[in-house]
Amino acid sequence: MIQFDSIHAVHRDILPDLVAKFVSRHPDVDPRTGGIFLELAEMAPAPRTIKTHLPFSLLPPDILETCKVVYVTRNPRDVCVSYYHHQSSLGSAEFIGDFSDFVDFWCRDLYLQAPFWGHLKEAWAKRQHRNLLFLFYEDMKENHMRELKRLDAFLGTGLSEEQLRQVAEHTSISQMKSRSSVNPPPSVYTERARKEGRKDFIRKGAIGDWVNYFTPELETKFQAWLKTGEEIAKEIP
Repeated sequence: MIQFDSIHAVHRDILPDLVAKFVSRHPDVDPRTGGIFLELAEMAPAPRTIKTHLPFSLLPPDILETCKVVYVTRNPRDVCVSYYHHQSSLGSAEFIGDFSDFVDFWCRDLYLQAPFWGHLKEAWAKRQHRNLLFLFYEDMKENHMRELKRLDAFLGTGLSEEQLRQVAEHTSISQMKSRSSVNPPPSVYTERARKEGRKDFIRKGAIGDWVNYFTPELETKFQAWLKTGEEIAKEIP
């Protein structure tokens, strides 16, 4: 992710193979401070797929004139639960609280990539641009092939029905959970996560899993936060 330089703590190690790629081009630059992740994105051969959680306001202003952007959004309750597991499992996040702490940070817009509503509003305003495809995670779970066909048409990749089925299988949660190329090595997980057996960068991918985490008290707090986004939420189907 191109924003990882800004959130990776300088006192934490970077995977050796990434350091080696960076040093091959910049032997005299410290990879911890030289923008290694941005450089690796630049080094990737075209056509490139670059992932980011940054809002449009923190990306190049002409991004929609220079590349195609696929924006994916999801029920914020499920996002909150997923993000909590991510932050509490990976050592680089250095989050030591419990879920109630995380909900508190969420509702005060104190987590990375906050605020949710501002992020969403920026993208929704550009949804009619020819180079932006706006997707809902719930739609992808409801009908994976339908949304893949939309993506195929948007990117102009011209995949056959069989190729699309192969993509659907390759991108399924079960397949991604089993691939080492998708999941980080055990060393990146916190001691707490390892003890609890939570070495699951790819977790469930389920819709509505938030009901297993939100107590009535947390739901009341979250409802108050939801009201802060009523303006944009009313526009979105």
